[in-house]
Amino acid sequence: MNKELISIVMATFNGEKYLRKQLDSILQQTYQQFELIVVDDASSDETLAILNEYSALDDRIHVFPAEKNIGLTANFERGLRLAKGEFIALSDQDDIFRRDKIELLLTALKANPKRDLVLSDLSLIDANDNNIAHSMWRYSKLNPKQGKPFRRLLYGNYATGCAMMIRRRLLDYAIPFPPDCIVHDWWLAVVAASSKAGGICLVNKQLTAYRQHASNVLGTKEANKLKMETIISRITASPRGRAGFENRMRLYKLDLDRLTGYLQSSAWSSIDRVSIEESRTLFVDYASDVHSGLISRISKLPKRLRHAWITGGVVSCLPVLMHTISPYK
Repeated sequence: MNKELISIVMATFNGEKYLRKQLDSILQQTYQQFELIVVDDASSDETLAILNEYSALDDRIHVFPAEKNIGLTANFERGLRLAKGEFIALSDQDDIFRRDKIELLLTALKANPKRDLVLSDLSLIDANDNNIAHSMWRYSKLNPKQGKPFRRLLYGNYATGCAMMIRRRLLDYAIPFPPDCIVHDWWLAVVAASSKAGGICLVNKQLTAYRQHASNVLGTKEANKLKMETIISRITASPRGRAGFENRMRLYKLDLDRLTGYLQSSAWSSIDRVSIEESRTLFVDYASDVHSGLISRISKLPKRLRHAWITGGVVSCLPVLMHTISPYK
């Protein structure tokens, strides 16, 4: 019986330490009709040597080195453009796939022909393969939703790239990635949940051992807990001192740039576009509220402390920051 070709897209960068375990876990999958597209982002360690060693032994592995470093998100987009399969799974360089992962994700998508993205739970392991948590969804207090939770995904992400598989048709809307989309998996989930796409389905099984270590590009940090109420409480919490304020403004700027980038995409229906604009306005309003509240609090400080804030450059930069995140930019 003919089987569908699955493309597994892996992005690598200086990943020599854990790469062999990940490659072995892919090659040992119960579903064997796949191509492994590896896009390397100009690694300077032994990553390319390891990849070339494996590709010489298995003609399903195709290695595409970059001449210069372009960053994680752009590198994944490059890999997606190279994929030939009707179904595409994403892979990091340092995790471990459960042997039946590809088979189960494919089964879920075929059982839900209207859905464009399937997402599974993950377990968490440390640098030495020791178990940290059985379920990342429970550990990080996530509550993933099926269907089209578009507005929720505008505020926060619960989709981890190495735990997803997509249908090729999703790329018609998702590529090119917009500027400042932050991470590729969040963008793919937002597009999948939009009115033009088919939505998301879930597999409540831990199909990837997601490795947490000192060199993670992304991890399960508190800032990535992705319930909408968590995002809102993060925004409205009172900044403590200059560092807290500056960090909060940085988060506003990231979210505003992300949503501004979204608006440059042609993926949306008119209803989706309105939702994005409303979400962006909400972030602007919160930023303005924090700005006003901070000015009020500073004005009540003793003269010595007020002078420290001003000479530290925080107050003087506020008008510039607020102009930068203005919806009329």
